[in-house]
Amino acid sequence: MDVAESRSRSGEKSGVLCRLRRLASRLSPDSLLARLILIFSAGFFALLLLTTIYAGESRHFYFMRALMGDRARRMAEVAVLLDATSPEIRFVLREQLNSRGFFVRFMSTRPSVSVHEDLKEMSELMEYMLNVSLARLYGDMPAGHGHGMHGAGHGSAKSLMSNEDVPRRGVLAIRELNLPSPMESFGQSVCQYFTKDKKTRGPSVYQATAVVPLHDGTWVVIEDSAPGYPPMPYFPFTSIMAIEMFFVAISLLAFYLCVKPLRRLARAADRFGRDIRTPALPETGPTEVREAAQAFNRMQTSIREFLDERERTLAAVSHDLRTPLTRMRLRVEQLDESQRIPLQKDIGELQQIMDTTIDIARSKSENVAVVDVMSLIESLVEDRQDMGQDIRMEERLQDPEAMFSIRPLKARPLSMKRCLANLMDNALRYGGHVVVDVVDGDDMLSVIISDSGPGIAESELKKVFEPFYRVERSRNRSTGGTGLGLSIARSMARMHGGDVTLENRPEGGLRATATFKRT
Repeated sequence: MDVAESRSRSGEKSGVLCRLRRLASRLSPDSLLARLILIFSAGFFALLLLTTIYAGESRHFYFMRALMGDRARRMAEVAVLLDATSPEIRFVLREQLNSRGFFVRFMSTRPSVSVHEDLKEMSELMEYMLNVSLARLYGDMPAGHGHGMHGAGHGSAKSLMSNEDVPRRGVLAIRELNLPSPMESFGQSVCQYFTKDKKTRGPSVYQATAVVPLHDGTWVVIEDSAPGYPPMPYFPFTSIMAIEMFFVAISLLAFYLCVKPLRRLARAADRFGRDIRTPALPETGPTEVREAAQAFNRMQTSIREFLDERERTLAAVSHDLRTPLTRMRLRVEQLDESQRIPLQKDIGELQQIMDTTIDIARSKSENVAVVDVMSLIESLVEDRQDMGQDIRMEERLQDPEAMFSIRPLKARPLSMKRCLANLMDNALRYGGHVVVDVVDGDDMLSVIISDSGPGIAESELKKVFEPFYRVERSRNRSTGGTGLGLSIARSMARMHGGDVTLENRPEGGLRATATFKRT
């Protein structure tokens, strides 16, 4: 049971991870340049954000230390001043000292001061600061405590109060402390920035009561409260975005220079796939780029030399085979008709296979030229019409404006002609009536050849492109050919960056679509 549960849990975890990966792949951009910029920009923005939060932490720490030290020193100075004057003058000074958030009163007996448990440690720390200030002002500060106040913010109250050398004159209790945390202050500043609310001070940071004895037995009670905690400056969103945009611009330039050679290499490989006579890549740029260009140029040269050698070899083989085939034809003519006809058919098929193989080899080395697509298709259709075959152009292409709207195409003329001729002949052989249509797009040119034959079974639509494959339950029982027509047509269409697809028409027959990429 435990094993089954563990397996189910592991399966659920793997399923969640798979969904997260799919979600990340859908959200992430496809371009390498965009991915690099996104990663580095997000990382830099996170760095700026963390730096801003750290600045808030530091501000919080130093504000607390300065607040407690300054308030304790002020109360000590007031107590020493009052202790140095006569009782009559004290009351005059009290009226002058009393102000908003700071009140002084005198008592003949020591008042009791209570401290809330949550504020006990902070009260002890500030009380220590008060006594240190009093000891300095009275001149009885023990040696070695000259810098005690400077490190007060870093130590705890217990560690500071453990030193009993500092005279404990005064007593201090913090009654209230409203100091916001760094994250609260940061969140408020962000909200203020986006809502454009006016910055206002919060409630009093703290309220404290200090009791200090005077030399004549009078006790001075000082009530002190700090004004509202000053709001953090607006979240520097504008500055962060300006820095981020500058970083994105620098990253865009740097990554573009890095990705540009890859794009140039990809375009060169695409051009080379369609034309082996394409010029070599310029071997310029950084060391790595030059090495990649040199390797690509070496590969391009090797492939070109191999294809040239193959073409010469096939041409030589074709030349050498023609003589034996001619002798075989002459000898077959001397045989009886019953024996002559099958042999002539076999010799014709051998000749056709040999010519087809040579055409495929030569098509790889054919140069690219501007092809008038409509003139080429019209000539192919008219040639077959002259032979009495049932083929025509789509009715909408009978309009001269529609014909002239089809733009010329950069292609290998003979290869493109062979591709379309094979598709037309295949449709005429098996389908009877054939209609040719042309659709011109921004990126692709499509030639659609539809027939009215019986069509092909769905399971056979991909197999018919295999070399020497012929449908057994054919659309015509007297099928001929070598089984290379569709294979050659697809190969030549793909050589132009396109493809050949087959589909059965709902009204009956087969539709062959040959696409050619515009460059």
